[in-house]
Amino acid sequence: MLTSFYTWSCEHIKKVFEAKSERDCLQALEETFSERLEFTFNGSPLPRVGLQKIVLAMLQTSGFRLNVDWLNAVEVPQDDSNRNGMLGGYYVIRNVMKPVPGSSHLACYERHKSVNVVIESESSDPRVDSRRIVKLAIVATDVPVQTTQRPL
Repeated sequence: MLTSFYTWSCEHIKKVFEAKSERDCLQALEETFSERLEFTFNGSPLPRVGLQKIVLAMLQTSGFRLNVDWLNAVEVPQDDSNRNGMLGGYYVIRNVMKPVPGSSHLACYERHKSVNVVIESESSDPRVDSRRIVKLAIVATDVPVQTTQRPL
């Protein structure tokens, strides 16, 4: 039997967002998301390459220092072997750097993400873990990180 969808998702999403190079990120994306991915971001449908661009931009702007913290998830396997099923989860991506509105300075944010995914095996060989996300719906918002400064 394969690992749970939650365990699989935690491992794969961390590899995507905690990648230390563009090459590692692209490899993790390939191992996580199907070529036939159906993807929506905050209600707007995007092609698979849109996901790749969003992730790479976040990683590059952060200096490849993102950190993922899963807060919860619910999984529903469609079979006893965990080859096909669904997962709904919530995680936070820390160290997201974004321009301050009206400025060229970057500020630190956390991206709070709720995801609903359909995961399917892409091979009929039960010995191979060929699971990929085939449907992905993301609802996300960026929250500024409050910094505390000492009084002068």
